[in-house]
Amino acid sequence: MHPPATRGDGRGGRPRGTGGAAPGPARGGGADGRRTAPLRQVREPPHRRARPLRVRGLHRADRRALRLLPRGLDGTAPRPAAHPGAAVTAGLLEWLDAPSASEGLRYLTDDGTWESVPYTRLAGLVRATARDVRDHGLTTGQAVAVLHRTGPGFAAAFFGVLAAGGTPAPLAPPAALGDTRRWRAHAAHVIEECGAALVLAERDLAEVAADVAGPSRAVLPPPDARDAEPGPWAPAETALLQFTSGSRGRARGVRVSRGNLEANIAMIGQRWADRAAGTGVSWLPLYHDLGLIFGLLTPVVRGESVGLMRPEQFVQQPLRWLREHHGRPGTVMLVPNFGLEYVVRRVRPDRLGGLDLSGVEAIVTGAERVRLDAAAAFLELLGPCGLRPSALRPAYGLAEATLGVSCAPLGRVARAVAVAPGPVRMGEPLPLVGSATVSRRPPAGPGTWHVGCGTPLDGLTVRIVDDAGRALPDGSLGEIAVRGPSVALGHTSEQEDRATRFEDGELFTGDAGFLLDGELYVVGRIGDSLQVRGRNVYVEDLEAALAEEGLLTRQRTAVLAGYLGDEPTVCVLTAAPSAENVVACLAPLVGPDVTVRVVRVKAGVIALTSSGKPRRRTMWRRLLAGEIDGPLLASSEHAGARP
Repeated sequence: MHPPATRGDGRGGRPRGTGGAAPGPARGGGADGRRTAPLRQVREPPHRRARPLRVRGLHRADRRALRLLPRGLDGTAPRPAAHPGAAVTAGLLEWLDAPSASEGLRYLTDDGTWESVPYTRLAGLVRATARDVRDHGLTTGQAVAVLHRTGPGFAAAFFGVLAAGGTPAPLAPPAALGDTRRWRAHAAHVIEECGAALVLAERDLAEVAADVAGPSRAVLPPPDARDAEPGPWAPAETALLQFTSGSRGRARGVRVSRGNLEANIAMIGQRWADRAAGTGVSWLPLYHDLGLIFGLLTPVVRGESVGLMRPEQFVQQPLRWLREHHGRPGTVMLVPNFGLEYVVRRVRPDRLGGLDLSGVEAIVTGAERVRLDAAAAFLELLGPCGLRPSALRPAYGLAEATLGVSCAPLGRVARAVAVAPGPVRMGEPLPLVGSATVSRRPPAGPGTWHVGCGTPLDGLTVRIVDDAGRALPDGSLGEIAVRGPSVALGHTSEQEDRATRFEDGELFTGDAGFLLDGELYVVGRIGDSLQVRGRNVYVEDLEAALAEEGLLTRQRTAVLAGYLGDEPTVCVLTAAPSAENVVACLAPLVGPDVTVRVVRVKAGVIALTSSGKPRRRTMWRRLLAGEIDGPLLASSEHAGARP
C-alpha cells in the first residue's frame, strides 16, 4: 500500500489522526485554538513561538520578502516545523501597519478606464470601515455580511470587518444569480445562517440589502472620507465565513480561521507567487474562494498590485482580459475551465495580432473539473502569442480547505490519463488506457480523460481512502481526504447530506479521485454519481463526453443521475432544440443496466449556483416531485442495449 501524498519535509505521509488543524471551533487564536503572532511558524507550539523578525537597514520591500522566507535565513538556527512543510506566514492585517503608496488595486470602471487605489488609500478606507462597524456596536467574533461588487469597496469592507474584530461573510450581488427571487432567498439564508449582526452594502444595493436583512439588522454604506485611528488590530478567531456554491442544495457556511487563511496564503505564495511578479488581472467573483483568496487577499497581504475586473466585464470583453497580460513577465492568471472554453469560443485568432503572453508564469485553472480538450484548445489558440504549455497549471481546492489543495508543478506540462469507458468501482484500481499532456488535443479512441491537478501544496497531506477511511494504493478510485493547517474549522451547521465532513482533523471532501505518481486526479462528486452493481457512473464524465461531441451547451443542459423507482436513470435536461446522438454518446459510458432519458425544458429550468454550477440535487428533487415537465426527446429502455 502506498503512503499518502504529502508535501513538506520529504518524509512521506503520517498515520491518520496525527497533526493537522482541529475540526471543531476554537477560541482566541488560529486553527489550533492558540493565539497567533503576526509572524509565526504554522502550528508552532507556544514555547517555540518567535517574535517578528526585525532586520534594520533593509528596504521595506526586502523586509516584506524576508518575512515570507523560511526561518534560519537571518543567521539563526532553523526552527523545526510542527507540520511537514509548514510555512512562515504574514498576518492578515500586517500590511495596514506600513501600506505601500506604489502598490495597490486597479479596477476596471464602467466607462472602460482603469482606476488605481494605492494601499495607503485602501488602508484609510479599512480604518474608517472598522470605526463605523465598531460605532454600530459590533463585538469581537460577530459576523458581518458584505454585499459589494468587485472593487475597492469590497476590499475596504472585508478588511475593515476583520480589523474591527468581526467575521466577514461575502454575499453574491443580485446580478450573480440572475433571478431576483432566487437571490433574495439565497441572501436571506446566508444572513440568517451566519447570524450577521450588520450588513455592509454599496450605496445602490443598500435598499435591497435592507429588505432581505430585516428590521433588526443595520445596513451600513461605505464610510465617509474621514480617516480613523490606526490599530491595534485584533481579528477574530474565525476570519471568514465562506459560503459554498450550493450545487448540492442550500449553501453551507464554512468557518475559516485566521490561521487557516494565513497558512493557505503562505502556501499559495510558495507554490505560485514567489516565482512570479504577482496576479495580473482577475475577473473571478470575490464572493467565491478562488477569486477572494487568490485573486484579492493574497496580493493584498503580500503587498503586491493586482487588477480586478467584474465577471460580466470578462464575459463582454475576454480579449481585453488577455491583453492586460501583454508583455508582463512573471504574471499569474486565474481562470476556471469555463473561462478556457469561453476564450476559445469568443476570441478569433485574427484578433490576437501583436499579443505577447511569453511572460506568463502560470495560468491557474480550477474551481471546476478541467477538461483536456478545453485546455488543449486554449493553448492551441494562444501558443502563437508565446504562451508556453507548461504555464497552464490545473489545480484542486475547495472552501473547506480554505482554498488550494494541490496544483500542477512548475516547469512541466500538465499530464492527463484516460480511463476505460464504463462504470468504475470505488476502492478498486482504475483501468487506464492512455496518457497525454495538455499541450495537444486528446487522441482518438475510447476512454474518459482526466487532467492531473498536481501535487499537494506544502504543508498538506492528501490521501485516497475507501468507505472505511483506509488509504488506497496508487491508481485506485476513492474519496479524497486532506489534512493540514488550512483545513477549516467546520461548517456553520450540519445538514443531512454530509458528503463533505470533518473527522479528527481530517477533511473528507466528498470528491472521488485517485493518486498516480504523487499527483492528484479528480473524478467527480461522490453524491453526483449513480451506483449500479457496485460501480459508479459520474455525471461529470457524462457531461465531458457530451461536450467533446458538441452535444452540451453550458447553462442550457444539465445531466442528472439517480433512481426513478427501482430503475437507475440518467436524465439529460436540455433547452437545446435537438437531442440527436445524446443517447448513443452516453450508452457506452453508463452500461447496460441504466436508462437514459433526454427531456426538453425551458432555459430557466436549468438551476445554477452563484458560480454557474448546476444545482443537480435541487433539479433531481423537482424531477421526482413532477415539477419538471417537458417533451421526451429521446430515451432508451436500456442505453447499453443500443448499438
